[in-house]
Amino acid sequence: MISNNTLTLVPPTLALVSEFHDCLIESYAEHKQFLQWAEPDASVASTRENMVSAISNFEQRKDELRFIVQRNSDARIVGCIGLRIRDMAVPYLEIGYWARTSEAGKGYITQAVGLLEQYAVREFKVKRLEIKMAISNHASKRVAERAGFKHEATLQSDRILPSGELDGTHVFCKVFAMY
Repeated sequence: MISNNTLTLVPPTLALVSEFHDCLIESYAEHKQFLQWAEPDASVASTRENMVSAISNFEQRKDELRFIVQRNSDARIVGCIGLRIRDMAVPYLEIGYWARTSEAGKGYITQAVGLLEQYAVREFKVKRLEIKMAISNHASKRVAERAGFKHEATLQSDRILPSGELDGTHVFCKVFAMY
């Protein structure tokens, strides 16, 4: 586990499926704006299936290492954060995240990004760490900025939102080694 005084990043576990499912249901209205995987009525069974897949990825250190973000004071799930493996030859990784709707705006995800950055440096010797988001996702952009990531590029008209609308992508990064 990875933690500070406020939060702990917990590897995926079947013990948290029920509360994680509750988070997904609670946060659907926000998720459906930007996340293709958002389901209006996700079942506990589909959440469990997804958690089993996340556990397998975590154990094999492949695709995406997902962590559940828990508040230390009461172990409440406040969000989710993942470390997507892009190119281990570099190594180059990408962070993705979301906050539970009732816990958004409290700084938890910014702290979680900092914790995951430390983990990526320690465990993967990361050289490049990215955060990407839809141009219209202002909350995600603020998290990247507060976490100290630098705006590197804006890609125009390169993604379709779940609504079918055209949007672009902001690319934020930290580089830990140059040539």
